[in-house]
Amino acid sequence: MPTYGRIEEFKFENNFEEYTERLEEYFLANEIDDDDKKRSIFLTVCGEKTYSLLRNLCAPAKPNTKTFDNLKEVLTDPLRPKPLIIAERYKFHQRKQESHEKVRDYLANLRKLADTCQFNAFLEEALRDRLVCGLCSKTIQRKLLSESELDLKKAFEIAVGIEAAEKETNEFRNEVSTTHKVTMRSSECYRCGKSGHNADSCFYKNSRCHECKEIGHISRKCRKSFPKNENQDKVKKQYKKNTKFKAKPSKVYQIEENSESEPEENSGWEVFTVKTCRTSDNKELKLDVKIKDVDYVMELDTGAAVSIIAEENYKKYFSNIKL
Repeated sequence: MPTYGRIEEFKFENNFEEYTERLEEYFLANEIDDDDKKRSIFLTVCGEKTYSLLRNLCAPAKPNTKTFDNLKEVLTDPLRPKPLIIAERYKFHQRKQESHEKVRDYLANLRKLADTCQFNAFLEEALRDRLVCGLCSKTIQRKLLSESELDLKKAFEIAVGIEAAEKETNEFRNEVSTTHKVTMRSSECYRCGKSGHNADSCFYKNSRCHECKEIGHISRKCRKSFPKNENQDKVKKQYKKNTKFKAKPSKVYQIEENSESEPEENSGWEVFTVKTCRTSDNKELKLDVKIKDVDYVMELDTGAAVSIIAEENYKKYFSNIKL
């Protein structure tokens, strides 16, 4: 007849009651009914330390003169010290659900702690109260606290149901978030032509286009000049072609980039804010302009939003024009 299972020696740090329960199941599985045989198997597999303790407890008699049940009784008290009830209940009431712990596992661990608390008839209520108070999810907790009649079974079923629903919701949100990120990376901003952001947060949202002079995009994405997406070279050629004023190139000694400018990313024709530009040639560029049939010399400033003249010149040449 084959033998089912194997019983290892008992270790003092383990639970002796659980060990004897497994031993009795071993006897049952292998159809061992004879008490002498049960005792002999136990004394053989219990281990050197356990046998030595048992021999001292049975002295002057020998362990092999006792029945299996007698040997269990002799070892139970020394190997299972009587717990302090208040200390065991303190540990029970301090137990909270861990972040990675499922509701099912949390309740199982509470039951294990309750074994030494001697709740007796109050066990189900104690488990229910600790389950509700120790849950991580505030959603589940609020739902359970709103129930007028709540026993342990009902509390467990509600908690497990909401836990499963929350898990599915979180997985769905992660899928949507991932899809949104992929879409953001692949879509191109209509203001600047870059990807990785939306048009509302684009750096060039308030920039003026060199082509159509409208605010809200840069020339490389100007729809009036280029209905379809064109490459960078075409944009630069068109920009140079439409430039009215060309100054003689001069050597630049210093250019300071404003801290608000976006870093260059080699992705197209960009607009930069220059804080300071000094050249080796301090000559001003003058132009002859005609204002109300009056010839007037003005300095060319391509970066200025408006053209102005001195007050004294206004009074001298244009006093007849009302401001």
